[in-house]
Amino acid sequence: MLNRLFGKNFHDYFHLFGLSLLAAGLPWTKILLSLGTIILFVNILLEANFKVYYERAKTNRLFLLIAVFWALHVVALIWTSDYSYAFNDLRIKLPLIVIPMALVFKPIESQKALNLLLSLFIVALIVTSIYNYASYQNWFGTRIHDDIRSLSLFGSHIRYGILIAMGAGICLYFVSSLKTPKRWLILPILSWLIYYTYFSQIISGFIALVMVILTFTVYSAYKKSKKFGLITLLISATLLFSPLLLLLPIIQKKHTISAQSLPKQTAQGNPYKHNTDLTTYIDGKPSLLFMCEKELRTEWKKTSKIPYDSLDTKGQVISFTLVRYMASLHLRKDSLDFQKLSKKDIENVENGIASIEETKTGLFARLDGIKFQLYHSGNPNGHSLLQRLEFWKTGIKIIQQNWFIGVGTGDVQLAFNAQYAKDQTKLKPENRLRAHNSYLTSWISFGVLGISSFILMLWYYLAYHWKKCNFLPLMFILIAASTFLLEDTLETQTGVTFFAFFYSLFMTPFPKNK
Repeated sequence: MLNRLFGKNFHDYFHLFGLSLLAAGLPWTKILLSLGTIILFVNILLEANFKVYYERAKTNRLFLLIAVFWALHVVALIWTSDYSYAFNDLRIKLPLIVIPMALVFKPIESQKALNLLLSLFIVALIVTSIYNYASYQNWFGTRIHDDIRSLSLFGSHIRYGILIAMGAGICLYFVSSLKTPKRWLILPILSWLIYYTYFSQIISGFIALVMVILTFTVYSAYKKSKKFGLITLLISATLLFSPLLLLLPIIQKKHTISAQSLPKQTAQGNPYKHNTDLTTYIDGKPSLLFMCEKELRTEWKKTSKIPYDSLDTKGQVISFTLVRYMASLHLRKDSLDFQKLSKKDIENVENGIASIEETKTGLFARLDGIKFQLYHSGNPNGHSLLQRLEFWKTGIKIIQQNWFIGVGTGDVQLAFNAQYAKDQTKLKPENRLRAHNSYLTSWISFGVLGISSFILMLWYYLAYHWKKCNFLPLMFILIAASTFLLEDTLETQTGVTFFAFFYSLFMTPFPKNK
């Protein structure tokens, strides 16, 4: 239709424009995601080449599988009760059917168009990640960053970490496919994305990046020899997941210390208090030895404007934050050792940093945080991993009661709320969230058919591109499948658009280099 008004191939260019908005918008803004999705849908309707659309769709199994999974959301309205939540969920997940529909009707068939979309995605990642990093380092602006999650200014830090890993995979694809002179231009970008993943402390992003490197390594070896590929898989997996071994020493043996054998007075003659019950997650040693609160209160008043009995910036009792911080430095809690604290140490305590380990940056700081959570697992509130364990435990109980057809499209949160109340969970009301696991959510929502269609959609996509030895779609689906374990990726606009866009981009025969 529009071709007659604006010239030949207008619909093709308009289609590519819509896809370009999605590629650039994923790391940047939801406005471009909404606009791009609308353009794709309107362009298909106006072109109105329905006979061709039908012929392409009915023979594409990858499209049929994702269409079936989306259709379950509509069918499950029959046994849902919260229609307000259900229709909002359908609105969020419209890209899950619109984008695949647009790309199976009008697939990307040229390498030039594919490279354009991938390049736009990389450029948007570079610009937003540099802006994030510069803002977090206070190179400009007056924003106070008291949490690593504030590193991501354009959306969820978890979703952004997954996008960064996908960008690293695309860089590896370009490195392997471009000629030598151009290849060297990609390496600095790849290095930056890897560093950003390390610095951002996002476990989902780290896992996604591991899947990228693992896929690329095994893919390169497998092309030479299947046996060599298998050996490479085993070695690479061991090396890449080895940092997780740092979590092993979370079960510390408590050091047996007799308070009777310790000094009774400070250098100023004030009495010490020794409590051997509370130990640290770092070395299992007691943290409340050599306590002289009288001297701490006096010294603190001299150095900080925040009252000793007040709260730090994270809402924690500042006196206890101070004690824990000094214990992490192996200092006695008296005036003599307090004076060993630097100005930076005082600022750390005021900002709620309770251990010198928390001042580390990058992945190892995140692993230390996980060790702390596992060592103090009594109260899950405020701890992302412990909360997830509570979500998963609750989700499994809901599945046991609704395993066949699920609870419906709109009743997932209602089911969780009821189960939390029944279990008398320790989670605060604001922390009583959904599964944070796409597999569990699919089963809870749609029962056996839901989890079966979801896994089949992922598995068939993996098998299809493994058979054709296509690195980029293989890398994408492994990122998605692994991060689905930790996130409800398909419950947000950015997450569902990310999955729908890259799934659909490689749903038709992969463009070949000329």
